[in-house]
Amino acid sequence: MRKVLACFLIAFSFILAFSANFSLTNLSFCEEELNEFVENSANRTAGSEGEKESANFIQTKLEEINIQPLYESYQQTFDYNDSTSQNVLGLIDNAAEKYVVIGAHYDNVHRLGESDGVNDNASGVITSLNLASYFSNSALDFNIIFAYFGAEEVGLVGSQYFLNNLDENILDNIILYINLDSIGAGDYLYYYTYDAPTIYGNFIDDFAENQAITKLGNKRLYSNRTTFGINYNHIGLNSDNAVFIKRGINSINFFAGNLDVARLGFHETEGHDKIMHVSDSLQTNEEIFGEKFYINMASVNNFVTELLLSENFVESMPLREINPMLLSDWFLKIIAIIFVAVLALGTFLFFKFKGKKVQLQAVVNKEVKAVQNSKKK
Repeated sequence: MRKVLACFLIAFSFILAFSANFSLTNLSFCEEELNEFVENSANRTAGSEGEKESANFIQTKLEEINIQPLYESYQQTFDYNDSTSQNVLGLIDNAAEKYVVIGAHYDNVHRLGESDGVNDNASGVITSLNLASYFSNSALDFNIIFAYFGAEEVGLVGSQYFLNNLDENILDNIILYINLDSIGAGDYLYYYTYDAPTIYGNFIDDFAENQAITKLGNKRLYSNRTTFGINYNHIGLNSDNAVFIKRGINSINFFAGNLDVARLGFHETEGHDKIMHVSDSLQTNEEIFGEKFYINMASVNNFVTELLLSENFVESMPLREINPMLLSDWFLKIIAIIFVAVLALGTFLFFKFKGKKVQLQAVVNKEVKAVQNSKKK
């Protein structure tokens, strides 16, 4: 049954690929671009020369498709841990008030001859560049920022720097952050928004009913991002979207994998270990997934394209929805302190009034007894 379902999903992806801008004709183009990006610099370790070369590669591609820089320069340089990295930021300015941010990190965890960051995250970078090319000629009711983050693998440094230095007028008007991270290598595609229901999440869920991508709900498997003040663990938080969620910004994260085995980046084929970070090379990915790797990229591309073009998209993305899961650690501690204080005060008052009641009752009993004694006399 599962094989039949998998075949159906692949066939459905083919149909979608024909119907949207990222067609099967473009799959070969997608493959060529991904190969070019990886061959330009296989080692994109945060702070390395290879990461800088990749930033220049992305900038050149944005220039070729006439995407203007967000600031005076495409590259936003920042320092961390005695190293230097950079974000690459492009803008489609539709003279609108609202913004959508499409993000993908481009640094990787490199292992010579074994892992070149093909899935994590050349797949996200190339898909984002394809989206930039498509929307560069589209007039929308919102502006689009294309953000390529450096130093993600060392702690989401690039995306944090981006938000910390973003103009407040833009920051306060981001209606959706779309994160593309490791979207090729997987038997299945997943998307994650929040665990709790939200207006924008419900809109995306309704839209996703016609897409070959699975919503990732209450599967709180793990996350190493809880230090950013997100007070729950979830596998869907394992990327730059965690930084945006912490800021209360609507977010959707796409990634591929097979969570039927409760692990990310694994494949059912025996003899193959974890794709992500261990054997993330062109050879391994093509050997295991073949064209499915590129179909996954196309499916995510189609999902994002159709979502942004869908009717009532802007109206269905309310800003800063109140979500109790986004409360920061310090706020929760204050609530806990207030609760304990109220409980302690209530306990104190309870016993205080109870003591007075006992004393009053004793006085009444004494008076009653005195009256009874006087009557006997």
